[in-house]
Amino acid sequence: MINNLIFSLLPILLSLILGWGIGRVINSNTRDNLVSYITFLVWLLLISIGFQFGSILFDKELGTTVIVGSFIYSTIITFITFILLFKKVKNTSKNKKSISEIFKPIKECVIAISMVIIGMVLYLVLPSNWESEAVSSILLYILIFLVGVDLSTIKIQALTINHFQVPLITIFSLFIAAYLTTFIIDKSFFELLVLGSGFGWFSLSGPLIGKTLGAEYGTFALLTDLIREFYAIGLLYLLGRNYPNPIIGICGATAMDSTLPFIKNNCSQLDVQIAIFSGFILTILAPFLLYF
Repeated sequence: MINNLIFSLLPILLSLILGWGIGRVINSNTRDNLVSYITFLVWLLLISIGFQFGSILFDKELGTTVIVGSFIYSTIITFITFILLFKKVKNTSKNKKSISEIFKPIKECVIAISMVIIGMVLYLVLPSNWESEAVSSILLYILIFLVGVDLSTIKIQALTINHFQVPLITIFSLFIAAYLTTFIIDKSFFELLVLGSGFGWFSLSGPLIGKTLGAEYGTFALLTDLIREFYAIGLLYLLGRNYPNPIIGICGATAMDSTLPFIKNNCSQLDVQIAIFSGFILTILAPFLLYF
C-alpha cells in the first residue's frame, strides 16, 4: 500500500516541482506560451476521463442498483461538503458584470460536458485494447508540469486556517454523508464510510476496494469517486470564483492532481495553494481509510 502511494504521489510532485523550477529560469514569453496550452490539454484530459467513464457506464454486467446508489451517495457527499465549507469570496469589484461575463462560466461548463461526452463516444468506437489510463496519466503529468510553470511567478504564502480547514471539514463531511445515506440505500454506515474514503481518487478506490470487498463494492466506490470528480469540475466552472473552498473540498484528493488545472483556471492563486495542501493531505489519508 505504501509503495502504491509513493508511486502515485512521486510523479505528480516531481512534475509540479520541475515545472516550478523551469518556470523560474525561463523568460516570461516562453513561460506564457507554455501556460497557454493548459486549456487545450484540459479538454484532452476531460475526453480521457469521459472515455474511462464510458468503460464503466457501458459495462453490460454493471447493475442499475450500483449506478443509482453511487450517484445518490456522491450527490450527498458533494452537497454536505459544499454546505459545511460554504463561504463566499468577497467581490471587491463594484462594476456590474456584462452578459458575456455572466455566461462565460456556463459556456465553459458546457464545453467541459461536451468533452466528456466525446470521450464516452470514443469509447464506443475505438478498439477495446486502447490504453486510456496511460494516456490520462501522460496528459495529467504534462498538465501538472504546466501548472508548476504558471505557479513559478506566485509568491508562496504562509499556511492559513483555510489550509487546514478544507481537508478537515472534507473528512468530517464524509462521516455525515455516510450516515445520511444509510437511510436511502441498503448499505451500512461503515461500508459507506469506506466506499467514500477515496475522496475522488477513483483509480485507487475502485481496485483497492474491489480486492478487499469484492467487484461490486469496487465498482460502487469507483463510480462514487468519478461522479464526485464530475461534480467538482462542473462546479469549478460555474462557482469556483465565488465559492472556492467548498469546491476544493469536493475535489478531495484530486485537488492536487486531476482537478488542479481546473482550480488554477477558475480560482485565485491562494486557492491553488490551499488545493495542493488539502489534496496532499487527503491523498496521504485515503489509502489508509480504504485499507482499514
